Amino acid sequence: MARKRAAMTTATIDYSRLVKAADIKAQRDLIPAEISLLQAMIVIGEEKWAEAMAIAEDASYPWAMRAAIRGATMLVRDSETMDTLAFLLGLSPEETDRLFVEAAEVTL
Repeated sequence: MARKRAAMTTATIDYSRLVKAADIKAQRDLIPAEISLLQAMIVIGEEKWAEAMAIAEDASYPWAMRAAIRGATMLVRDSETMDTLAFLLGLSPEETDRLFVEAAEVTL
């Protein structure tokens, strides 16, 4: 039985497109660590916010989670409360980062 040999090809790696850890950290440093709940509400909008809060009032969710969201005045980017809120709003991590950047520009 004859075996075919795979043709050898050369590949070129474009290292300029690789994202370095320092670049990722620099991008993360541009994202505010905290925003007010009101700033977030303004950016998110009344309709989407109301949908998320209706879900947060659902008794099937843990009481502590619902209480944390209802009692929040500030949102911390890397907190469990923010992770839960992002889930309720259907936000990806990138969308959550964008929320923080945009909300920080809202002046009250």
